[in-house]
Amino acid sequence: MTVEEGGIKIKVLFVHNYYQQSGGEDRVVDQEMALLRKNGIEVNLYSIHNDVIEEYGTFEKLKTGLETVWSYREYKRFKNYLIKQKPDIVHVHNFFPLLSPSIYYACNKLNIPIVQTLHNYRLMCPAATFLKEDKICEKCLNASLFNSIKYGCYRGSKVQTVPVVSMISINKMLGTWKNKVDRYIALTEFAKNKFVSSGLPEKKITVKGNFLQRNQSEGPELIENSNNLIFVGRLSPEKGVEDLLEAWNLVSEKKNSKLLIIGEGPEKKRLEKMYNSENTVFLGRKSSDEVMGYMKSAKYLIVPSIWYEGFPMTIVEAYSVGTPVISSKIGSLKEVVIDEETGFHFNYREIDNLRQVLEKALDYELHNQMKENVLSNYKEKYSEEINFKKMMFIYNEVIEEKKNGQISAV
Repeated sequence: MTVEEGGIKIKVLFVHNYYQQSGGEDRVVDQEMALLRKNGIEVNLYSIHNDVIEEYGTFEKLKTGLETVWSYREYKRFKNYLIKQKPDIVHVHNFFPLLSPSIYYACNKLNIPIVQTLHNYRLMCPAATFLKEDKICEKCLNASLFNSIKYGCYRGSKVQTVPVVSMISINKMLGTWKNKVDRYIALTEFAKNKFVSSGLPEKKITVKGNFLQRNQSEGPELIENSNNLIFVGRLSPEKGVEDLLEAWNLVSEKKNSKLLIIGEGPEKKRLEKMYNSENTVFLGRKSSDEVMGYMKSAKYLIVPSIWYEGFPMTIVEAYSVGTPVISSKIGSLKEVVIDEETGFHFNYREIDNLRQVLEKALDYELHNQMKENVLSNYKEKYSEEINFKKMMFIYNEVIEEKKNGQISAV
């Protein structure tokens, strides 16, 4: 134990099941651990990677599917690890699919408090996205989880969806989600409200958004300030890139601006063939430093997503360098982007409305004031300092509640 914060010495254990394709969750895990260590907090990581599944035979893969619901071997392994490490608190980022909810029970057995960050909607939706056939779908939230089996929502497979549905429903029946986790972290109020509507106790959910490490926001200025608009992200249907490209084609006066598309993905070749032009440039994958250079020089970042984004790191990156954001008016984006203060909203999936907003943004006379608003918003909500204070408050509060018996150990 290394640092005393608020009268409690803290030793933190992060838990994370890495996906085969690295994403935003992995980056948040790395950043939060680095932030805690930077401030003198001892942090360890208990992790597993989905790449190991590729090495499994048929029987082992079948067994893994069953253990997604509750893994006894992981329960034993994790419990032994906890006994050796003796953390004061466990912070889970992702348990799916290999770790399973059994890790909560190991913590409960040893009376160790648990914090769980809700990066996606997996506890309510097997696909974790509330998206079906490129449209918002809440059938599993409002009706039955078995809808997801009917449509094969997990990886497009009915067979693979069955263990995910079983994991969600059986643990809901067992009271795992309500009783075994001491505190949840939702990334936005929108996400919190969704989880409350699914049955999670409201008093157990705290809202804390993502943040950006300072050295990343101090990347090099790679190109001169411009009127360019940029999209940064995976070129896949849920990101709404085609809606953006269609709307951009309809903008009559582009004010010497270009739309820069940064990223790779399954839609890249098709979209590049259809929309590449003098005013629309596909730049492909860029390094983090290069992305920050384009962020700094851009007039706006565009986030045209057609699904309930969790908390896009690209928005925090843009805010950190004073770049306003134009986003679809949907889900958490309505909350993270403040219309006519830190950017603009456009109506979800309405291409002509997006065209109108793009034209308005290019002509906006108060753009410099908006940039100042963006920087102020970043410092108040998404800086390292603010997030460290929030994390320590959550940890200390949960540890104290557990110590005083306000959280029952089962």
